[in-house]
Amino acid sequence: MSKINAFVLLLCASLPCLPVFGQQGFPYCESFQGQIERQQTVLGGSAKLFDGVLRLTEAVLDQNGFVYIDVPFSSRFGVKASFEYFSYGGDGADGLSVFLFDGANEAFSPGGFGGSLGYAPRQGTTGLSRAYMGIGFDSFGNFGNTSSGKSGGFPGQESLLHPNSIVVRGPGQGADGYAFIAGVKTNEGGQNGLPADQRFPISSGGIGTRRVTDPDAPGYRKVLVKLRPDESSMGFMLDVEMIFTTVQGNPRQISLLENVRYAFPAPETLKIGFAASTGGQTNIHEIRNLLVEVADEDQLAFPTTDPVEGLTACLGQENFLELPEDKIRLPNEGSRIACVRFFASQEDIPNQVSDPCLTGSCGDTGGVLALQEGTFRYLGQGGNFSFTPSQGFTGSEVQAYYTITDNYGKTSEGSLLKMEVYTAPEPITLMVNDLPLDRLDGCPDEEITLSVYSAEPLIAYEWFLDGVPLPGETDPELMVSAPGRYSGRVTSFQGCRLLTDTTEILFPEFPELEIEPTVIICDPDIFPDLRQYISDYDGIAYDYQMESEQGDIFENDSITAIATEGVFLLRVKPKGLDCWSDPVTFRVVVPDEPLRAIFDYVLNATGLKEEAPDGILADDRIRFLDRSEGLPRSWEWDFGDGTVSNQRSPSHVFGEKGEFLVTLTVRTGPDCESTFQMPITIRRTYRVMFPTGFTPTRSEDRFFVPKMKGIASMDLKIFSSWGEFLYQTTDVNGDGWDGTVNGSPLPPGTYAYRADFETTRGEKVSRSGKFLLIR
Repeated sequence: MSKINAFVLLLCASLPCLPVFGQQGFPYCESFQGQIERQQTVLGGSAKLFDGVLRLTEAVLDQNGFVYIDVPFSSRFGVKASFEYFSYGGDGADGLSVFLFDGANEAFSPGGFGGSLGYAPRQGTTGLSRAYMGIGFDSFGNFGNTSSGKSGGFPGQESLLHPNSIVVRGPGQGADGYAFIAGVKTNEGGQNGLPADQRFPISSGGIGTRRVTDPDAPGYRKVLVKLRPDESSMGFMLDVEMIFTTVQGNPRQISLLENVRYAFPAPETLKIGFAASTGGQTNIHEIRNLLVEVADEDQLAFPTTDPVEGLTACLGQENFLELPEDKIRLPNEGSRIACVRFFASQEDIPNQVSDPCLTGSCGDTGGVLALQEGTFRYLGQGGNFSFTPSQGFTGSEVQAYYTITDNYGKTSEGSLLKMEVYTAPEPITLMVNDLPLDRLDGCPDEEITLSVYSAEPLIAYEWFLDGVPLPGETDPELMVSAPGRYSGRVTSFQGCRLLTDTTEILFPEFPELEIEPTVIICDPDIFPDLRQYISDYDGIAYDYQMESEQGDIFENDSITAIATEGVFLLRVKPKGLDCWSDPVTFRVVVPDEPLRAIFDYVLNATGLKEEAPDGILADDRIRFLDRSEGLPRSWEWDFGDGTVSNQRSPSHVFGEKGEFLVTLTVRTGPDCESTFQMPITIRRTYRVMFPTGFTPTRSEDRFFVPKMKGIASMDLKIFSSWGEFLYQTTDVNGDGWDGTVNGSPLPPGTYAYRADFETTRGEKVSRSGKFLLIR
């Protein structure tokens, strides 16, 4: 380990990374040894701070956790990251990944867990959103194969487990990509392995072992990842190194993956994150002391600055100022100001080689400088800062030295900053439509005007929306048309720049108004509250108004006074506003009689109640006829067999024997309903009816055949009165017997039949009897 790396590790391990006003780039340090130091460090899943580390998983089954740094790092000069990881305490699964994804991605979503380690897809789940690179430290061995639909694996062994391996996977989105790029097996030899004296397991110990934090103790692990821009092609050259200890007192640093060509064009910015998971086997997975820096520092130049004079401040207030752009030069491509620090003297400015954890922050060790004359404070954006003169300050000038740090972590040398200090101006007030309001709810298309009240002359105006300057808005008044938090900055005649307070302008959304076009009253003698007919009615957040044809107005509780039919207009508005929505028209109808449910039924095929004395069959289609009174608007049928209908007069087949209680519920409004019930009895599932005679000479009565329903098969035999067999048929759809034998008509008289049937439900039925042949 180099001396500088060792020094960086020592400082990041012993000093908390200072809070920032707004992290904007390199370097980024997060020790995880106390509280989360930066608000851009986002935890998810089972991740939590615990005992001086960030614990991503416990040693329990099927757990996952992740963390990502919601700060976009420029990819122009590459990225390098170092971190300690701890994998121990379980029986060896699954592993941990470090990943990079598009810095423009605002909707972070991790990939599949288990063997996909939160990066690649898994069993129908998508991979990391807008992923650029994933490096898996895989204990169990599935990150380097094609299980769960991953793309590619160790050459020639794509379907095998590869425990104790470090695997690089490529870009992906959704279910596409995330291909195997390179890999090394850390605890075995061979083509993809390591020499015998460099081997080590990914985990430091099994069940019952503890975290190893001492670099001299066996089991210690630290990772160094470096992405250098590929000068000969697009993408990067990747190096992965490891500091590990297998022998007490002898930490070693080896190269695991060196000069791996990663030929994928990088997005303009990248973000970094970590994920870990367990499955059917477990491990505790933890990280700490994360440091992210520029990889290709040799290509970076230092910003330069010039002395600044001519700025003015006023006593008795915080003065908001900005370093002139022409005094600052940012030589690195894509660079911007990440921090401004203030110092009492040139001698106080530290040497450029310092702790990167402090260089990357802009907190109390430079972002704020307290002098006898007053306090300088960096405002966390560009070259904006403030100066607040101390109470009792009587001078006319104050000076300090300043440096700037760009988003690559490069800091300028110090330059002098001088300001003139004047007496305090009179207070100013932000006015909304000429009223001093800190909030206003506006109506659609309402003209809202902001202005500044001051007892003294003002010579310049600037306007801000949600803290961002509004380009070109320099007039004394601002016309507001969009919601947000508005403020102003003005310049007094002494040259003092003064900030107004902030007012919030909102344009509340009007709800969608929905009401039945026709509201039918339940009982002509009982008039309901018409508000109950308004969909999603909310009397707490909104006001409601109804207007009759005669122009009578009813609002909120007074709506209950409406007791006549007619056409009405309905309007709504958020409470506190003076403007109403466009009206919705509806009609109120009062019936002549109260709502009463009633129905009857007939058989669909015949229009009769029954086809035969044995009643309704299971397969008969019944038409239920609504006879309800009082102008119902909706119908709800429950047939008593688990089926329902919303038709007015539905048809239904019960399909089984039994007694079914049919219920009809009709409604005209939310609280207006009536119910009627009728039992329907189904005694049979089939019907067989034999005629008492037939006349072959008549066209309408030529054949002897039973009428059947619900019959699947039949065997019908005809006999003479003394038992002689005459005719047989099994055709359930045939014409039947025509009164002949071998084509010769038989004489009139009495004949006998016997028939065996099987119903559509498998029942066996037999019938026999006598009938007349009439000629």
